[in-house]
Amino acid sequence: MKLQFLSLHLLLATLLLGCQETEDNTTHPVSPPVTDSVPADPAPPTKTSTGSESEGLLFADKIKFKNDAGDTLYSLKPKDDGAKLVDADENELVRFNLDGKKLKIKDASDNILGWVITTEGKYKIEDAAQETELFKLQQQADGDWKLEDGQGQLIYKIKLRDYGFELEDPSETSLYKIKRKDDKTSIRNAADETVVSTKDEIVLIAMACLAFDAVDDLNLRAGLATLVLLNE
Repeated sequence: MKLQFLSLHLLLATLLLGCQETEDNTTHPVSPPVTDSVPADPAPPTKTSTGSESEGLLFADKIKFKNDAGDTLYSLKPKDDGAKLVDADENELVRFNLDGKKLKIKDASDNILGWVITTEGKYKIEDAAQETELFKLQQQADGDWKLEDGQGQLIYKIKLRDYGFELEDPSETSLYKIKRKDDKTSIRNAADETVVSTKDEIVLIAMACLAFDAVDDLNLRAGLATLVLLNE
Protein backbone atom coordinates (compact mmCIF):
# COMPACT_ATOMS: atom_id res chain seq x y z
CA MET A 1 0.00 0.00 0.00
CA LYS A 2 2.84 2.37 0.90
CA LEU A 3 4.61 1.44 -2.32
CA GLN A 4 1.54 2.30 -4.37
CA PHE A 5 1.14 5.61 -2.55
CA LEU A 6 4.82 6.46 -3.14
CA SER A 7 4.55 5.62 -6.81
CA LEU A 8 1.46 7.80 -7.20
CA HIS A 9 3.24 10.64 -5.40
CA LEU A 10 6.25 10.42 -7.74
CA LEU A 11 3.95 10.34 -10.78
CA LEU A 12 2.14 13.50 -9.68
CA ALA A 13 5.44 15.26 -8.95
CA THR A 14 6.73 14.37 -12.41
CA LEU A 15 3.58 15.67 -14.09
CA LEU A 16 3.70 18.93 -12.12
CA LEU A 17 7.38 19.45 -12.99
CA GLY A 18 6.69 18.85 -16.70
CA CYS A 19 3.84 21.36 -16.75
CA GLN A 20 6.04 23.98 -15.09
CA GLU A 21 8.85 23.47 -17.65
CA THR A 22 6.36 23.67 -20.53
CA GLU A 23 4.95 26.93 -19.18
CA ASP A 24 8.42 28.39 -18.61
CA ASN A 25 9.57 27.43 -22.12
CA THR A 26 6.49 28.78 -23.91
CA THR A 27 7.38 31.62 -26.28
CA HIS A 28 5.09 34.58 -25.78
CA PRO A 29 4.63 37.02 -28.64
CA VAL A 30 6.21 40.40 -28.02
CA SER A 31 4.09 43.36 -28.94
CA PRO A 32 5.94 45.92 -31.06
CA PRO A 33 6.64 49.26 -29.40
CA VAL A 34 3.90 51.79 -29.92
CA THR A 35 5.05 54.80 -31.92
CA ASP A 36 3.27 57.82 -33.25
CA SER A 37 2.41 57.16 -36.90
CA VAL A 38 3.56 59.99 -39.20
CA PRO A 39 2.18 59.82 -42.74
CA ALA A 40 4.68 60.17 -45.53
CA ASP A 41 4.68 63.36 -47.57
CA PRO A 42 2.39 63.01 -50.58
CA ALA A 43 4.14 62.40 -53.87
CA PRO A 44 4.31 65.44 -56.17
CA PRO A 45 1.95 65.45 -59.15
CA THR A 46 3.27 63.63 -62.16
CA LYS A 47 3.76 65.40 -65.45
CA THR A 48 2.81 64.08 -68.85
CA SER A 49 2.03 65.62 -72.16
CA THR A 50 -1.25 67.36 -71.65
CA GLY A 51 -0.31 70.50 -69.82
CA SER A 52 -2.22 70.58 -66.50
CA GLU A 53 -0.46 70.22 -63.14
CA SER A 54 -1.34 66.54 -62.98
CA GLU A 55 -0.55 66.21 -66.65
CA GLY A 56 2.17 68.81 -67.18
CA LEU A 57 4.35 69.82 -70.04
CA LEU A 58 7.24 67.82 -71.40
CA PHE A 59 9.32 70.99 -71.47
CA ALA A 60 9.57 72.45 -67.98
CA ASP A 61 11.50 75.64 -68.66
CA LYS A 62 11.34 78.60 -70.98
CA ILE A 63 12.86 78.12 -74.43
CA LYS A 64 14.54 81.31 -75.62
CA PHE A 65 15.16 81.83 -79.34
CA LYS A 66 17.84 84.21 -80.60
CA ASN A 67 19.09 85.56 -83.92
CA ASP A 68 22.61 85.31 -85.31
CA ALA A 69 23.69 88.38 -83.35
CA GLY A 70 22.59 86.79 -80.09
CA ASP A 71 19.57 89.04 -79.61
CA THR A 72 16.42 87.45 -78.23
CA LEU A 73 13.64 87.15 -80.81
CA TYR A 74 10.95 85.47 -78.71
CA SER A 75 10.53 82.80 -76.05
CA LEU A 76 8.19 79.88 -75.52
CA LYS A 77 7.09 79.61 -71.90
CA PRO A 78 5.24 76.60 -70.43
CA LYS A 79 1.95 77.13 -68.61
CA ASP A 80 -0.34 74.80 -66.65
CA ASP A 81 -2.76 74.60 -69.58
CA GLY A 82 -0.29 74.84 -72.47
CA ALA A 83 2.25 77.55 -73.26
CA LYS A 84 2.61 81.13 -74.40
CA LEU A 85 4.87 82.97 -76.81
CA VAL A 86 6.42 86.21 -75.56
CA ASP A 87 8.63 88.81 -77.23
CA ALA A 88 12.09 89.92 -76.12
CA ASP A 89 10.51 92.17 -73.47
CA GLU A 90 8.31 89.35 -72.11
CA ASN A 91 5.16 90.81 -73.66
CA GLU A 92 2.66 88.10 -74.52
CA LEU A 93 2.23 87.55 -78.25
CA VAL A 94 0.01 84.48 -78.30
CA ARG A 95 -1.30 81.74 -76.01
CA PHE A 96 -1.55 78.02 -76.65
CA ASN A 97 -4.27 76.27 -74.63
CA LEU A 98 -4.25 72.48 -74.69
CA ASP A 99 -7.54 70.60 -74.70
CA GLY A 100 -6.98 66.86 -75.15
CA LYS A 101 -5.42 66.42 -78.58
CA LYS A 102 -6.21 69.98 -79.64
CA LEU A 103 -4.13 73.11 -79.15
CA LYS A 104 -6.07 76.37 -79.36
CA ILE A 105 -4.10 79.40 -80.54
CA LYS A 106 -5.31 82.73 -79.11
CA ASP A 107 -3.91 86.25 -79.24
CA ALA A 108 -3.50 88.51 -76.21
CA SER A 109 -7.09 89.75 -76.69
CA ASP A 110 -8.43 86.18 -76.48
CA ASN A 111 -9.25 85.96 -80.19
CA ILE A 112 -8.88 82.47 -81.65
CA LEU A 113 -6.31 82.46 -84.45
CA GLY A 114 -6.30 78.77 -85.29
CA TRP A 115 -5.91 75.24 -84.02
CA VAL A 116 -3.31 72.49 -84.10
CA ILE A 117 -4.65 68.95 -83.79
CA THR A 118 -2.80 65.66 -83.48
CA THR A 119 -4.46 62.47 -84.70
CA GLU A 120 -3.16 59.17 -86.07
CA GLY A 121 0.44 60.35 -85.94
CA LYS A 122 -0.29 63.55 -87.86
CA TYR A 123 -0.34 67.20 -86.88
CA LYS A 124 -2.91 69.38 -88.60
CA ILE A 125 -3.16 73.16 -88.58
CA GLU A 126 -6.75 74.33 -88.95
CA ASP A 127 -8.36 77.75 -89.24
CA ALA A 128 -10.05 79.50 -86.32
CA ALA A 129 -13.46 77.98 -87.13
CA GLN A 130 -11.98 74.48 -87.49
CA GLU A 131 -13.59 74.25 -90.91
CA THR A 132 -10.49 74.26 -93.11
CA GLU A 133 -7.33 72.20 -92.88
CA LEU A 134 -4.42 74.46 -93.75
CA PHE A 135 -1.35 72.26 -93.29
CA LYS A 136 -0.47 68.72 -92.24
CA LEU A 137 2.82 67.47 -90.78
CA GLN A 138 3.47 63.73 -90.79
CA GLN A 139 6.40 61.44 -90.01
CA GLN A 140 7.46 58.81 -92.54
CA ALA A 141 8.51 55.22 -91.87
CA ASP A 142 12.19 56.04 -92.46
CA GLY A 143 12.26 58.84 -89.87
CA ASP A 144 11.79 61.66 -92.38
CA TRP A 145 8.85 64.07 -92.16
CA LYS A 146 6.77 65.92 -94.73
CA LEU A 147 4.60 69.02 -94.69
CA GLU A 148 1.60 69.21 -97.00
CA ASP A 149 -1.01 71.88 -97.57
CA GLY A 150 -4.71 71.36 -96.99
CA GLN A 151 -5.14 69.78 -100.43
CA GLY A 152 -2.40 67.22 -99.84
CA GLN A 153 0.21 68.95 -102.00
CA LEU A 154 3.77 68.46 -100.79
CA ILE A 155 5.41 71.63 -99.51
CA TYR A 156 8.51 70.45 -97.64
CA LYS A 157 10.52 67.30 -97.15
CA ILE A 158 12.17 67.24 -93.74
CA LYS A 159 14.95 64.70 -94.08
CA LEU A 160 16.69 63.06 -91.16
CA ARG A 161 20.45 63.73 -91.09
CA ASP A 162 23.23 62.84 -88.68
CA TYR A 163 23.30 66.48 -87.52
CA GLY A 164 19.51 66.83 -87.26
CA PHE A 165 17.19 67.60 -90.20
CA GLU A 166 17.43 69.14 -93.65
CA LEU A 167 14.45 71.04 -95.01
CA GLU A 168 13.94 70.69 -98.77
CA ASP A 169 11.30 71.80 -101.24
CA PRO A 170 9.54 69.20 -103.46
CA SER A 171 12.38 69.40 -106.02
CA GLU A 172 14.85 68.57 -103.19
CA THR A 173 16.45 72.01 -103.13
CA SER A 174 17.95 72.56 -99.68
CA LEU A 175 16.31 75.44 -97.83
CA TYR A 176 17.33 75.07 -94.21
CA LYS A 177 19.31 72.77 -91.95
CA ILE A 178 18.27 72.16 -88.36
CA LYS A 179 21.48 71.36 -86.53
CA ARG A 180 22.34 70.39 -82.98
CA LYS A 181 25.93 70.92 -81.93
CA ASP A 182 27.08 70.79 -78.33
CA ASP A 183 24.46 72.75 -76.35
CA LYS A 184 23.11 74.76 -79.29
CA THR A 185 20.26 73.96 -81.69
CA SER A 186 19.99 76.20 -84.73
CA ILE A 187 18.15 76.79 -87.98
CA ARG A 188 20.66 77.61 -90.72
CA ASN A 189 19.82 78.82 -94.20
CA ALA A 190 21.24 77.62 -97.52
CA ALA A 191 24.25 79.91 -97.02
CA ASP A 192 24.86 78.20 -93.65
CA GLU A 193 23.95 81.35 -91.74
CA THR A 194 22.13 81.07 -88.44
CA VAL A 195 18.55 82.31 -88.65
CA VAL A 196 17.26 81.17 -85.25
CA SER A 197 19.02 79.36 -82.42
CA THR A 198 18.49 78.26 -78.84
CA LYS A 199 20.64 76.81 -76.09
CA ASP A 200 17.61 75.46 -74.29
CA GLU A 201 16.45 71.86 -74.68
CA ILE A 202 14.13 71.38 -77.63
CA VAL A 203 12.94 68.52 -79.84
CA LEU A 204 14.58 68.84 -83.27
CA ILE A 205 11.40 68.44 -85.31
CA ALA A 206 9.76 71.12 -83.15
CA MET A 207 12.64 73.44 -84.02
CA ALA A 208 12.15 72.58 -87.69
CA CYS A 209 8.55 73.81 -87.49
CA LEU A 210 9.83 77.35 -86.97
CA ALA A 211 11.52 77.16 -90.39
CA PHE A 212 8.25 76.49 -92.24
CA ASP A 213 8.09 79.79 -94.14
CA ALA A 214 5.08 78.51 -96.10
CA VAL A 215 3.16 78.75 -92.83
CA ASP A 216 3.47 82.52 -92.98
CA ASP A 217 2.09 83.21 -89.49
CA LEU A 218 4.64 82.81 -86.68
CA ASN A 219 1.78 82.16 -84.26
CA LEU A 220 0.73 79.07 -86.23
CA ARG A 221 4.32 77.85 -86.62
CA ALA A 222 4.93 78.27 -82.90
CA GLY A 223 1.65 76.52 -82.12
CA LEU A 224 2.67 73.57 -84.28
CA ALA A 225 6.08 73.49 -82.59
CA THR A 226 4.41 73.54 -79.16
CA LEU A 227 2.12 70.57 -79.84
CA VAL A 228 5.06 68.64 -81.31
CA LEU A 229 7.04 69.42 -78.14
CA LEU A 230 4.25 67.97 -76.04
CA ASN A 231 4.03 64.74 -78.02
CA GLU A 232 7.42 63.80 -79.47
